[in-house]
Amino acid sequence: MADDARFDWLADLMGVRPGEQVLELGPGTSSSLGRVAGRLGTGRVVGLDRSAAALARARARYADEIARGRVRLVEGAIGSIRPDRLLAELDRSTDGFDLIFAVNVNVFWTKPAHAEWNLIRDCLSPTGRVWLGYGYGAPTAPSTSPKPTPAELTHHLATAGFRPTLTAAGDLIAARAA
Repeated sequence: MADDARFDWLADLMGVRPGEQVLELGPGTSSSLGRVAGRLGTGRVVGLDRSAAALARARARYADEIARGRVRLVEGAIGSIRPDRLLAELDRSTDGFDLIFAVNVNVFWTKPAHAEWNLIRDCLSPTGRVWLGYGYGAPTAPSTSPKPTPAELTHHLATAGFRPTLTAAGDLIAARAA
């Protein structure tokens, strides 16, 4: 399934490791939460989404992972939720999330996204990683889905104060923001 292939590709690229504390911005009901949670062992992935309907479907889809404590879901908008609300979801005493990522969240390339980047900075551990991924197909499929160009993505990340490193494969593009 293309959905699983793209999320496996992204999880490999992001270097998801057992025990990590992960925040996904805007997961909706996609396979991303499950694909990442399956790699975390004792870690946890927290999904933040503004859609109550999407979160209800995700709760049903990931009921087992939620019961195990590997998935948590939080309703709220990326630009307006308080960081302490997300940090409260961590399962250990920590100074932030090890990894924060978003897939096909357009706010990061369609506007300056000041509040959204501030949330990321406030929630990220000092050694944490930030990744943005775009595309709907597989890493081996032709590029057809709507997404930012590498130049647009680089420009917006640099404007936000990050040094981006881009990777593309098939219909997918991902940027690590350092």
